[in-house]
Amino acid sequence: MSISVSNAVESPEVSSEAWDAYTQVAKGKALAAVFQLSADESQILVKEVVGNEDGKWDDFVKQFDPQQIAWALMLLPYRTTNGGIRNKLLFATWVPDTLSRATFKETIRLKSSAVFFSAGLKKAAARDGAKMYQANDPSDLKVHAVLDTVAKFERDPIEVASVDRLTTTAV
Repeated sequence: MSISVSNAVESPEVSSEAWDAYTQVAKGKALAAVFQLSADESQILVKEVVGNEDGKWDDFVKQFDPQQIAWALMLLPYRTTNGGIRNKLLFATWVPDTLSRATFKETIRLKSSAVFFSAGLKKAAARDGAKMYQANDPSDLKVHAVLDTVAKFERDPIEVASVDRLTTTAV
């Protein structure tokens, strides 16, 4: 019995710029990096790096296109009500519910490949202690929704003011 692998999906190569952006966030030199597929799906490229000084959550969220899969590595700084300071690393996979292509088959192929495509980045993120998160809708990208997942096992509640400074609009 032979198995055909002609329809196998090849994992795209992570560009050196993407690895550089990943390292900036992992080392705390940037707030977030957003990654996307190249047009030919052969590489994962950097879409945007959001810096620490000027970085706002809303600027970060604007990078997620409702018609493209994407990935992000984020550093989420916050305080607990007892004064504890946290910096949680989060690796997010964006597979929007609104994603559509010319055929249903192509849409499903792209959606189901999203996790597989990011294998290299995801392994590095797991090694660096990042929490994994999947977002499929813009509401999944609201700062409080993300922090609910990241800080799930926090003993003390999150100090809301420490989170709100990340946003430019009311949360």
